Amino acid sequence: MVRAVVLTGVLLLALATPALAQAPPPPPPGGTGGAASEVGRLVGQLSTLSTQLDDLAATAGHRRELANRAVADESSAQARVDRTRAAAATTRQDADRVAGEAEQARARVDAWVAAQFQQADSSSVVAALAGTNGPDDVAERLQLQGLVADEQTAALDGYERMRVDAANADSRARQAAADAQAAADTARSAADAARTQLAAAQSAVVATQQRIAGVTAQRDAARARLATLEASDATLAAQRQRAEAAEAARTQAQAAADAAARTAAQQRLARAVPKPAVTTPDPGPPSGTGQPAPDAPTAPAAPADPVEVVIDRALSELGTTYAWGGGNGQGPTRGIRDGGVADAFGDFDRIGFDCSGLMVYAFAGVGKQLPHYSGYQADAGPKFPLAQRQPGDMLFWADGEGIHHVALYLGDDKMVEAPESGKVVRVVPVRFDDGILPTVTRLL
Repeated sequence: MVRAVVLTGVLLLALATPALAQAPPPPPPGGTGGAASEVGRLVGQLSTLSTQLDDLAATAGHRRELANRAVADESSAQARVDRTRAAAATTRQDADRVAGEAEQARARVDAWVAAQFQQADSSSVVAALAGTNGPDDVAERLQLQGLVADEQTAALDGYERMRVDAANADSRARQAAADAQAAADTARSAADAARTQLAAAQSAVVATQQRIAGVTAQRDAARARLATLEASDATLAAQRQRAEAAEAARTQAQAAADAAARTAAQQRLARAVPKPAVTTPDPGPPSGTGQPAPDAPTAPAAPADPVEVVIDRALSELGTTYAWGGGNGQGPTRGIRDGGVADAFGDFDRIGFDCSGLMVYAFAGVGKQLPHYSGYQADAGPKFPLAQRQPGDMLFWADGEGIHHVALYLGDDKMVEAPESGKVVRVVPVRFDDGILPTVTRLL
């Protein structure tokens, strides 16, 4: 019931106004004549061009998310190198220690052998009988010699065991060193593949950017012509002003709703004490790219529902700008370059999230570590049919090249996402299009 109340409040706040930021074009004027006809045509053209720009930006976003796979692969391979090198160093230290102990045992045995050689006659029965004061004295000497012989036999046996242990430890150390070298070779291959994939993604983004530039030029020309017509007609100018005022009001209302939802989520997180975190197993290569969970809140409160914590962490970032490559378990981070659209929007110089980075942050709050690529996130937990979706599930979209987008399901067919360059973290209706996967991934 608590979850239902929280989610209902979230959705009411987030959906108080239309979630999409795309401004609808002003209505065509009601008058007649050539100017009105051209205005209607320009408005239609602007709407079409704006849709094309959104589609092209989304396509560029798809390519960038696929490039995240290369970055995740390289990072995971390097993490394996670090782990195997550390293990190899520890194994070699153990081998050196065992070898040192074996050498000390050998030195003790060598000293004993030398002493026995130098005093060989002293171990004979005649020597044992010489200078005795009677049978009891002889027996004590022979018994003492037997004890010494037993101790030296034990020393020899111990040395032999140590020698075998040292040989085995050295073999393990050599194998660990070989494993570390193999991991390093794999990491180099992964790095080479990552650079190749990233270059291909950048080329695709650059090509898309060129198409965006052409469509943008058409849109700007249509806007300029529309502005010229409006400037020459008071009625058209008044209509444009009313449309702009209405759009400004919608934008302001949406911003206020997002701010309220963001503040409410932040307040709930401040009061929450998450249940003990359960870390998911390694979802397979490449993994280990997730970020550590942030420090748990310390404000006194009842244990929080993990699903609510995840959702609130995502909603607490409403309005945060999109930045390709941005986001880790601690929050938004600086984006990276893509050679095209993201660079045009300055993602590399922004602090924000991309779609998979937002999931990394949301789930880190309950100890779930995710790789920074939506394709690997889809395999990070159990899958269920899309028709059985629940709040806290991850939704995915894919095309012929693989999974390229992820969002967090809120319930009531709404989701929170970091969409693409130039936009912000937002709540929108779920896009039940051809690209959505028929399964969701459920970590909680």
